[in-house]
Amino acid sequence: MLLCLVAAPPLATAQQAETERGLFKTIVDDLKSVVSKESLPVLSSATAFALFALPFDEALTYSASCSTFQKTAFDGWARIAGQEWLLASGALATYVVGRTTGQPKVAAVGGDLIESQVVAGITTLTLKYAIPRTRPDGEPRSFPSGHAAGTFAAATVIQRHFGVKGAVPAYTLATLIAAARLQANSHYPTDIIMGAAFGILSGRAATFELGRRRLSLSPAVTEGGVLVAASIR
Repeated sequence: MLLCLVAAPPLATAQQAETERGLFKTIVDDLKSVVSKESLPVLSSATAFALFALPFDEALTYSASCSTFQKTAFDGWARIAGQEWLLASGALATYVVGRTTGQPKVAAVGGDLIESQVVAGITTLTLKYAIPRTRPDGEPRSFPSGHAAGTFAAATVIQRHFGVKGAVPAYTLATLIAAARLQANSHYPTDIIMGAAFGILSGRAATFELGRRRLSLSPAVTEGGVLVAASIR
């Protein structure tokens, strides 16, 4: 990913400011925003929902893993679709296509997808090692769900760029992929809830410039002086 970012030609979009700041600083700032006070509503809501579901963790996971319908509906495609390598590859492909074909909007979406996957990956991996929870199938590092974090991060980026028309299919697909982790007996509901929350926050962090007011100054030389025009978006 880093090699493609360096090799690709410059892109004059709203994202250029972040590129000029440096990739490392951008990622660090994104990670800080995940645990900032602006993220408190999402984290508090997800935590309350997870605490409500906690007593039913094992029962819900067992029921889902034994469901013939869910196995038929989710087995195979949903588990593959949520793999981190596939999400990262799709993000990178979107970015490269946008750059090579001269489509700044497509490249901007791809760049935000890459950024969101990096932030979601670092966040979930850190928590997995900090909170040693065993998976339902006995494997280690259950909390939080990386599949849920990655898919909801991508869905949030799509929603921020395309609005409701992108949010509905993106979040629906993310929910189905996250639910497949119950059927696969790989996660508890609380793992998925918190993974989805951190994914949403990662997607928001990667697209922060789309949701904030920006002050732009445009200097210009005029007859007898200099004019500076300011606009707030």
